[in-house]
Amino acid sequence: MSMSVLKEPKPHREFELERLILFSDAVFAIAITLLIIEIKLPSLPNKLSEHDYWVALKPVATEFSVFAASFVFIGNFWVRHLNLCRFLQQYNEGLIRRNLFFLFFIVSFPFSTSAILHTNEHFMLPFFIYLCNLSGCLAALFWISYYIFQRNPGLTIPGHHTEKELLYQRFKYGFLTMATGFTCIVMTYFLYPENITYQRISYFSIPILALFNHFRLKIKKRNTLRLVHRVAPNNHN
Repeated sequence: MSMSVLKEPKPHREFELERLILFSDAVFAIAITLLIIEIKLPSLPNKLSEHDYWVALKPVATEFSVFAASFVFIGNFWVRHLNLCRFLQQYNEGLIRRNLFFLFFIVSFPFSTSAILHTNEHFMLPFFIYLCNLSGCLAALFWISYYIFQRNPGLTIPGHHTEKELLYQRFKYGFLTMATGFTCIVMTYFLYPENITYQRISYFSIPILALFNHFRLKIKKRNTLRLVHRVAPNNHN
């Protein structure tokens, strides 16, 4: 049985890998489309003052802002997933399961996006659900990158070691940023449940950590490229 799998024609395996990627793209497309379905303009009287129009449309504006943010997040995750897939030449059951785990959080976005609209100072659970959704996506991407770049490099195309390493580090830093920031926010709400100022300050932990890790990654990229340039002439000689 195992020998027949090994001798399976290569074009057939490429077609199966293409199906995995196309299925993922379809999930992204459906999730990003479902975001906008629930946003509808309210029924408005024929004659309203400018102020009354704004009051009537303010909830829709809020919904559209949340939709736009989720659209950006899903689009960004699609780009990251695309960057991962361009290095793949093979797949196995472990990759399929990890990819499905990632897609679970993608299809959850319409739910968490609609939930966050019900967030207020006394009910923060929808906000935490949304952050969990983001954290899950980043954790799953990091899990996939670790699996294909570190544990099963044979699943990827030969060469491009520097690009693979930098992409892996990018996913690792992205996951660590969200996981640490999310933990800081949750701990702040747990330790200071009545202090709104501390709670709002804790929101800045994610962008601050993202900026810090962005520069860490740039430094690592620069050092890696310097090392490659130094090694290349020596190999040539």
